[in-house]
Amino acid sequence: MIRIMLDSDNLAALPAGVAPLLATYSDLFRTAAHIQAFEHAHPGSQLVLIDRGLGDPTGMASVIDIETGAFGVGSVLPWMEQKEAEHIADPTTYVSRSSMAAVDAALAGTRFANHWQWIARLDGYWQIPPYRPFRRPAAVQIAPADMTGIDADGSLVYSDAWHRAA
Repeated sequence: MIRIMLDSDNLAALPAGVAPLLATYSDLFRTAAHIQAFEHAHPGSQLVLIDRGLGDPTGMASVIDIETGAFGVGSVLPWMEQKEAEHIADPTTYVSRSSMAAVDAALAGTRFANHWQWIARLDGYWQIPPYRPFRRPAAVQIAPADMTGIDADGSLVYSDAWHRAA
């Protein structure tokens, strides 16, 4: 089943009761209590935290943001190893299509070679060649804020196993 995920750096823009997955940056939450308050205000949605390199105060981020102004490709393997050691479920790379091959190469030959991927496309297309449509990657960010109509980008989540509902 395909799920919808909305992501924003503006917590107030993430609507309650609209999407099963809401994603935002881990540095926006200073404490676990702050996360709990957000989750309480958004029943029915699971929170996905993204580490953009500005801190992960709660240590709960499961996605590494690999793009200009965030992490570089050289940070991927150490970050994945750290998250594995911290027992964080579903460690995931968030990358653009232009960085996808470099990230795959950085993890080739490691236990993370078949890692979860969330790939930014932002042009309305649902597929990421060479992957099998609607199977992989785990998620594709297809719609920027001007397409969603709110201050949030929209993604399709193809994998039922990625951030499975609790």
